[in-house]
Amino acid sequence: MPIRKAAESDIQSLTNMFTKMYQLNSEFDPMLQVVDDLRAKVEKMVKEALADKNSFIYVYEEEGEIWGAVKIKLVDRVFYVPQIVAQIEEFYVHPSKRRSTIGRQLIEYAESDLKKIGIKTLMARFPSKNVIATSFYTKNGFREVHNEYGKPI
Repeated sequence: MPIRKAAESDIQSLTNMFTKMYQLNSEFDPMLQVVDDLRAKVEKMVKEALADKNSFIYVYEEEGEIWGAVKIKLVDRVFYVPQIVAQIEEFYVHPSKRRSTIGRQLIEYAESDLKKIGIKTLMARFPSKNVIATSFYTKNGFREVHNEYGKPI
C-alpha cells in the first residue's frame, strides 16, 4: 500500500504541502491571511506533530514521491461523547493527483489506524468557503457538525 505514517525524512515534503494548503486557504477569506514566516512555522508544526503521541501524519507515496498527506490530532471534547475524537487539521493532495482516489485512501487508512487505538469519530476542520473540501468530505461520509464564525474587530 502506498500509504504509511510519516517519518522525519518527510519533513520538507510535508512542509511544502501544508504551506501550499495554508496559502490556498488564505484565498478563501481575508481572515485567513497567512503570516510572513509561514514556511518556518509550518515546518515547526510538522516536527512537533511527528514527536507528539496525540498527532498522526499519514502520507501517500508513489515511486519515492509524496503526493498527499493528512495530519490528524486527537482532541478532547470535554462536554461531548465520545470525548476524544480525531480531527483532521491539515490535508493536502497535489493538484495533479486531485480527483483520484488518494484523498479517500488517506481517509480510509487513517480511520483504520485510529480504530486500533479506540477512536470512534473523525472530524475535519477547514475554511467554510472551501466548496471543494465540503464536497470531498460529504462524499466520504462526513456531515456538518459545528460552525465557526468570526469578524474583525
